[in-house]
Amino acid sequence: MNSETTTLVLIIFAFFVVFPLFWSAIVFLISRFGGWGSMAEAYPYREPLLAQCFSLQSAILRFMSNYNAVVKICADEQGLYFSVMFLFRPGHAPFFVPWEEISGTKKQYFLYPVVDLRFQRTPNLPFRIYKRTADKLVEVGNGRWAYKE
Repeated sequence: MNSETTTLVLIIFAFFVVFPLFWSAIVFLISRFGGWGSMAEAYPYREPLLAQCFSLQSAILRFMSNYNAVVKICADEQGLYFSVMFLFRPGHAPFFVPWEEISGTKKQYFLYPVVDLRFQRTPNLPFRIYKRTADKLVEVGNGRWAYKE
């Protein structure tokens, strides 16, 4: 093998082995620092019953974890289901939160109106969603949940 072939093999190896491992490690760390992992541990996932789902949603956890258009939120009679796209799954197990354990308050996050969700089992971890998403959830909740203005 000449040096060009060796270099090409190393580049291919790095792309298919090293990069996915590096990506997984970074995404896992974001989950831990942002709080998603703690929420998933506190709220085990279960399959939704006749749920209405909203894909490509955004969420902000703590100060450094912005999930732009990678969150899927489903709502049924029991509560809310949260998951992320496959590429962001390491450390981001899906989780379910019952309606009665969710509170929400409207706030400003820079220039955007958001609703700061708080879950009873993880009260110190903010889960911010855009107000337009929260409005959809209030509608789907059919009187089971509303946020404070």
